[in-house]
Amino acid sequence: MSWSVEAVRRYLEARAADQHARQAAGLTLTVPVRDTWVVGKDPGPVDARGADTYEMAAWGRRYAAVDGSTRDLWLLTFGAAKDDRPEGEKAVAAYVAARGRPAGGGWRKRHTPVPFDKLPPFRTNLPTQVRVIEFGCGDGKRKELLDWNRQQARQHFTAEGWPALLQAIDGTGARPGSGCVDCKAMTGCETLPRTPELLRITLPKPQRPRRSASVTDLRAYRDCPAKYHMTRQLKLRSSKPESPEVRRGRVVDDILNQRHGSKPYRSCEALSGPADPASWGAGGLHLSGQEALDGAAMLEQHAFYCPLDGLAAYEEVRVQYQAVCYDPELDLVLIATPDLLHTRRGGWIWRETKTASGYLYEGEPLLKRYPQLALGVLMLAAGVLGGDVARSRVELELLHTDDVTFEELDPSRPGTVDEAREVVAQLAQPWAQDQDYPTTPGRHCGSCEALEWCHPGIEHLATTEQEPR
Repeated sequence: MSWSVEAVRRYLEARAADQHARQAAGLTLTVPVRDTWVVGKDPGPVDARGADTYEMAAWGRRYAAVDGSTRDLWLLTFGAAKDDRPEGEKAVAAYVAARGRPAGGGWRKRHTPVPFDKLPPFRTNLPTQVRVIEFGCGDGKRKELLDWNRQQARQHFTAEGWPALLQAIDGTGARPGSGCVDCKAMTGCETLPRTPELLRITLPKPQRPRRSASVTDLRAYRDCPAKYHMTRQLKLRSSKPESPEVRRGRVVDDILNQRHGSKPYRSCEALSGPADPASWGAGGLHLSGQEALDGAAMLEQHAFYCPLDGLAAYEEVRVQYQAVCYDPELDLVLIATPDLLHTRRGGWIWRETKTASGYLYEGEPLLKRYPQLALGVLMLAAGVLGGDVARSRVELELLHTDDVTFEELDPSRPGTVDEAREVVAQLAQPWAQDQDYPTTPGRHCGSCEALEWCHPGIEHLATTEQEPR
């Protein structure tokens, strides 16, 4: 509730600021529009695709200038406002705003046009100008994604929007992922690997609806069930800046993804580092000073262990590929996204690369410290990716500023698989049974992404700070 209250307050402030800016520029103010803007086509009888109606609508908050000259579409996101929406998505949103007619209904049925004689002219007239604005509920900031006239909206729709729509309409390929949870066709899907008894945990009672889970989900739950619910299910994260270590890790990760994803692929050893090691960035983040120097040093260390070094040209390389499997008994979709996957002489290599400020603690088992490695072992052992399990490996690459820690796991060894299954099961069992997701305040509260919305966590930290040391 506190998140919703704050998000509404931030949104109203952003809207007011936008209106003040329009007024200062001598532009007509915009007012809310309840009707949905719909661009529709009735092909007549059922066509070759089995459809008898095509409609385009854009979800968001709609506004129109009182003189009918402008339409605004505000797109809301849970976190921070971003400006990297796909071009096709922006083009369709603009086209709907520019050409859409007022309509109602539409939930699992056709939209119903609103008679023009029941609406004031500014709600029925097509605008000369459209804006699409992104608003971040998490940080309260707005970003204008586009400001086009009607002709520009049509041109962009033809060039970028329509091809994207055609791909969605005509696409028949299967891409397993979190969408499998709600998929009506999953029973007959041959693309999603079935992995019975992958986890071997006790069935929850009562039986839960189909869900998906990743190691990131399970680790969040281990820290605090409420944290999992807020950050992983509701996607509510604080807008506060991330720690320097996290920022550095994201930038290094983005650079490695770009390098490994280039075609034809080549070893990072053949690529130069940042032009200015003390000031560089990637993925919308910028590093400077010691933070940047450390990141550049880690990239240099990776070059000595780059998995693409010496890899034959015919091998397959997948960057940030989503590996997915389904446990039918648990009705659970398991998802993992390793940093890099590639084939090697008939097997699959599962590489996890992490930046680190310290070294591994010998007293803690590797799979328990990095449970994503455990899930990788289980998926490779179960044949989720195919290939020869005996030739497959799970690799961990820990990047330091002056060294690399490298570990390798064999998914064909029964002892390794048993240990991996125990690690993942210990994380998954309490998660599978829980239905309430209570707060469990502790040391993790200090770095929790949901702390801003968690009163028990805030109270715990306040009490802890007051305690004598």
